[in-house]
Amino acid sequence: MGYIPWVVERLITRFIKRDLFNVIDILALKGTETLAIQVTAGSGHANRCKKVKDSEYLQLMQDAGWVVQVWSYRKNAAGRYIQRITQIDGHQKDAISS
Repeated sequence: MGYIPWVVERLITRFIKRDLFNVIDILALKGTETLAIQVTAGSGHANRCKKVKDSEYLQLMQDAGWVVQVWSYRKNAAGRYIQRITQIDGHQKDAISS
């Protein structure tokens, strides 16, 4: 069985959204695992990784056992979407890219 996702981003006003802990759009649960995801377009991937790494809440999320990732999507030359996932590790200087 896969993860059960829940969108935790909320609409503040018509044009302003607020992420959980200012960096998380989706929480997904599977057994005892919690996956926290920031989602963005392909062009914003590096900026979102930096935003998550700089979050004052990253260490707290990871201390709670959460896996924190940035997911981005872009279209390739054939018009198909390509997903990129980077797992953020607050204990290391750089993110782990996959």
